[in-house]
Amino acid sequence: MMEKQKETLTFLGCFLMFPLLFIASFIVWGAVIQGNRLWSLLTDALSIIGISYILTSMMFGFMMRKRARNG
Repeated sequence: MMEKQKETLTFLGCFLMFPLLFIASFIVWGAVIQGNRLWSLLTDALSIIGISYILTSMMFGFMMRKRARNG
């Protein structure tokens, strides 16, 4: 049971918390501190999050495959 909770928290952290925190901090830093345009910031942030999702999905796929093999 504890392993399932750990897996769920890792999933939520990688796919929900990190992207939301990243986008919020990226926009605050770019718009408020540097004064960049919001549309430019959003496209940059979403591109980075897209690449992050691909890499994280591959990592999770390998973890699930390893877990299924081990039992």
